[in-house]
Amino acid sequence: MTYKTNRKLKRLGDKEFVEDIKHYIKSSHHFYEVRIPELKVLAKRLYEEYNLKEFYKIFNRLWKSGYHEEKALALYTLQLYKEDYDLFTWKFIKSQLNEMKSFDQIDWVAINIVGEILIKYPSVEKEILKYLEGKNIWLKKMAISSTIPLIRGGEFKLALKIAELKIDSKNEHIQKAVGFILNEISKKDKEVAKDFILRHSHMPNITFNIATEELKDLRKIRGIKKLKADKFARFIFWR
Repeated sequence: MTYKTNRKLKRLGDKEFVEDIKHYIKSSHHFYEVRIPELKVLAKRLYEEYNLKEFYKIFNRLWKSGYHEEKALALYTLQLYKEDYDLFTWKFIKSQLNEMKSFDQIDWVAINIVGEILIKYPSVEKEILKYLEGKNIWLKKMAISSTIPLIRGGEFKLALKIAELKIDSKNEHIQKAVGFILNEISKKDKEVAKDFILRHSHMPNITFNIATEELKDLRKIRGIKKLKADKFARFIFWR
């Protein structure tokens, strides 16, 4: 069976939409040339037709298809159920994390799904911190980015704890992720961000540049400190 995108998109308002999705899920074909706005329209319709428990099964079918667009549809739809998330949702999405193979996908899931679960269930924090200890760079980045919804809600404790643990990372992706959460903190509370940045002025350049996008005045201080550190490097080393 060949499933044509144009036909399906034209029938979004039809009562037969649910049957179209069912046929689609059984099909081995993917969304050819479907753009993100169109996927989000489909996600909204799936959300309207199924409760969260029912959608888990659909998610699995979409996810196992192997196609980027189908996986994106699964994630876009799951995000819409955030008011219904419970600890089973965490268990469910956790089982899919190892299959995510792009940093943009990991960040999206971290912020829009895992981060929302963290807000509702602080007990998940222990598991998030464990990801930082592993070797999987994707999951480390997920753990860092998952703090963004908390930050946007004015809660910085977990983000600062993670930033403290990973401020000296040698991995560029982790350096960027730490910079981004510090940047998010600076948007909510400049003083908290300044205090952390000044106490960790040795942080990698990538981290510092991202963290100070809203705090340009700190960039001059960084330059002065770096100059002094270079000048007196031998003294600092032996002390």
